[in-house]
Amino acid sequence: MLKISNEDLEEIIKIRHDIHMHPEVSENEFRTTKIIRDFLEKIDGIEIIDFPIKTGLIARLNTGKNGDVIGIRADIDALLQKEETEISYKSKNDKVMHACGHDYHTSVVLAIAKVLSENREKLKGDVVFIFQKSEEITTGAKEYLDKGLFEKVKIDKILGLHNWPEIDYGKAIIKKGPLMSTKVNFKIEIIGKGQHGSMPHLNIDPIVCASNIVMALQTIISRNTNPFDSTVLSVNSINGGSENNLVVDRTHLSATIRSLSEKSLEKSIKRMEEIVKNVAEAYECKYEIKYTEKIPLVYNPEEMYEKVLKSAEKILGEENIIKEGQTMASEDFAFYMKKVPGFFYWFGSGEENHKKEALHSKNFYCSDKAIKPAVEVMANAVLDLQN
Repeated sequence: MLKISNEDLEEIIKIRHDIHMHPEVSENEFRTTKIIRDFLEKIDGIEIIDFPIKTGLIARLNTGKNGDVIGIRADIDALLQKEETEISYKSKNDKVMHACGHDYHTSVVLAIAKVLSENREKLKGDVVFIFQKSEEITTGAKEYLDKGLFEKVKIDKILGLHNWPEIDYGKAIIKKGPLMSTKVNFKIEIIGKGQHGSMPHLNIDPIVCASNIVMALQTIISRNTNPFDSTVLSVNSINGGSENNLVVDRTHLSATIRSLSEKSLEKSIKRMEEIVKNVAEAYECKYEIKYTEKIPLVYNPEEMYEKVLKSAEKILGEENIIKEGQTMASEDFAFYMKKVPGFFYWFGSGEENHKKEALHSKNFYCSDKAIKPAVEVMANAVLDLQN
């Protein structure tokens, strides 16, 4: 079994603390990228791939062998949020913090690169390391793919990870099937005809129309989707009007649909479009729907599940593997999974003496002790996936 040495682990923890103290938001991860590059350039067999991105980095561990190439992805960006976690390596930027643990993800994948380099003779193919920018705004993965990542480097299978603060370090959620939701975000503009509020017969009121659309959309989940598919539709803003005596021309809605079933999501989108069209026509309004974001489902296939489960049980013990767990949050790692078979881990990052705060909390905490288990589980999974 592959292990990380105590000396390497100490170095990785120092790097993690450095990144944590100097967090950088999406599209601005310049210092973080330099730290990653400086570390990787010292590792035998690592090649930095020339790729047209300003931040983030692609690297390959060359083995000279022709087996399956395994990709491993870490996201590297932080969040616009003031950190209130009382730790020695607290963020030095009052407005930015690693509230989602991407400093941890980055450190884990750096450590995996070091461990695999030291054990190249055991590998049967190359390993590609993807240090991805802009996950928090869910544009990074798509940009890498649009710029030809999978044409630039061969990748046969891909692994990703996320820390999970609700469970203690040393445990992992290894689940097959749907793990994180597919989603679509969209905006609806309702167009009426505004005039003085004292003359409703001369107006076409978009606010009344929009209000009825909001109510009608609620029936999609209760009447059109399979209740076992875990689908959510939320209208999260409605804006229209400025004066108490004026009927306005336009009203704007913004909304999201999320599901653990891509089929259910597509059905919900179709019904949403039908409802908006028909309600708008009933109130003599026009409408426009603009889709602003769509993220696929994070789905762990059974054929990869069996191998990664084996690796995790060897390192953590069967008693520390949790085989259930899902979230309606989304993750742009799913874009890679549309290209090649992939598997996404959740590693426990909580610790007994620290309050377990949720991801994106100003008091978020991710234990350094969660690094070693994740490194060893994923490094050994690379071996198993190449065999």
